[in-house]
Amino acid sequence: MNTRVKIDMTAPDRWVDMSGVPADPAVAERCRVSLIQAALTDLGAAKVVSASVNRTGGFQPPKPPWMMALDASMAGLTASQLPEVTGLPDFCDVRVEYTGAGGRVAEIAVWVPLAWNGRLGIANGWLPLWGDLPFSRPLTMPAALRNGFVTATTDSGNRDPRLFGWAFDETTGDLDHDFIRSWGYSAVHDMVVVAKAVTRALHGSPPEYSYMAATSLGGKQVLETAQRYPEDFDGFWAIDPGVSWTKAIPAGMWPALVMKEYDTILPPAKLEAFRAGAVAACDGADGLDDGFLGAFEDCLFEPRILIGESTEAGEITERDAEVMTLIWDGPRRHDGERLWFGIRPGVDFWSGYGLAMSPDFPGQLVPELSVDHFRWVTGDQKFDWRTLTFQSFEELFDRGVREWADIATDNPDLTRLRDRGAKLVISHSGDDGALPAEASVDYYQRVAGIVGGVDKAADFARLFVADGDIHSFSLGRGPGLTLAAGMAALMEWVENDNPPELLVAERRDPATGVVQATRPVHRYPTVTLYRGDGDPNDADSYVGAQP
Repeated sequence: MNTRVKIDMTAPDRWVDMSGVPADPAVAERCRVSLIQAALTDLGAAKVVSASVNRTGGFQPPKPPWMMALDASMAGLTASQLPEVTGLPDFCDVRVEYTGAGGRVAEIAVWVPLAWNGRLGIANGWLPLWGDLPFSRPLTMPAALRNGFVTATTDSGNRDPRLFGWAFDETTGDLDHDFIRSWGYSAVHDMVVVAKAVTRALHGSPPEYSYMAATSLGGKQVLETAQRYPEDFDGFWAIDPGVSWTKAIPAGMWPALVMKEYDTILPPAKLEAFRAGAVAACDGADGLDDGFLGAFEDCLFEPRILIGESTEAGEITERDAEVMTLIWDGPRRHDGERLWFGIRPGVDFWSGYGLAMSPDFPGQLVPELSVDHFRWVTGDQKFDWRTLTFQSFEELFDRGVREWADIATDNPDLTRLRDRGAKLVISHSGDDGALPAEASVDYYQRVAGIVGGVDKAADFARLFVADGDIHSFSLGRGPGLTLAAGMAALMEWVENDNPPELLVAERRDPATGVVQATRPVHRYPTVTLYRGDGDPNDADSYVGAQP
């Protein structure tokens, strides 16, 4: 075991210098089903089905069944298969079947490098973490392995092609609550237990440090693990997390519902005109590209200003402006009380990596994940979102919050995590079009309220909001956080007691990888300001930080 490796960022996905760490030939000799199975005897639910040494440097990722139901362009993937992974160090590839809650058998893969940095590094979620994801932030298996980590993933027992329809038993049509809880949190814990046991069997000792870093649904799982199983990891990084899941996901239906109820579909050209108008008025007029944390809070821009403006989809009408105002404002009760956060005017929520998109309803801006949420709430797998009204939306919203609290991921009491000395970093993209950054701010404020304020919370948990960045990928208006930046900062905090005051975001040329611009992202509650006009081609300069 080598825990003295140097933390040294050399690329967006490389931060551990493994050049001087030799491979252990004994690991290859131990890479046998019988030996590993004997080490897992205490885990009666675990069955080792295969173990083999991969010295090819490559790996062909399997295609998740649910991907068949998605438009491949959503993830930039071909319809036939995922791209082959290359540049991998030698490792023992272990596959385990684990019988979890409700009798579901999960397939767990554990990759154990022959040259090990002494650590476990894991992510999970619904993205294809088997493969490389350029400009992404989750700790994918290839990225973890190249940095010397033992790494693992689990399918949670889900081999259903339905994106979130898997929660319904295909035979009976009933919701499988045990399976949902497994998906929500217990399957990840099972995976960690198995990965640590496999590591001990092959390297002779457990990991000295363990980390989890994942985004979106994976970020939800990071927070859920931090709340329920803080002993599983020493360092947690929740990236653009699905915090307050039972509010954030149904709220994603709001734009489609407003358009339906007002019988006015806003096509992308008009949505972009409103977004660009807001950015021009509120983000660039004062010379500051201050996005989420700055001028938009006090901006007086109103969609009505654009009435009569021409777009490729026709002139913007008074009804268009009214619909846009309601969408930005967000879901409210009939008495005006806010149900959840709206959409910040500068955010693209309808294309790319936004929530309001679906392969089932092209051009209608309907998020399939939100549709499935309402199907879970009603227990009706054929529930038609078009039957929703403002009144029934409010009723089902409240019902979901009440009945699905078990998977809400909103418990702010992290005192167990604090007391065992673990550290948590939460980062959120200011221009996240899928999950609002305000949700992470709200959660962090509640965490701080439990322990006596932000200063006390900062002893074990810190929040960073990256202006201009988008959901999960560093391809937004502003430079974005990289996997290397976040992991290096987390490891420094956990292992060297050096808490991060700021993270450095960067923008790289997609073709050459050359750094085009950088920005410091200060920890909450500091507000970071930049001079620029919002143009992603400009190297906006850092102006200063204000509390």
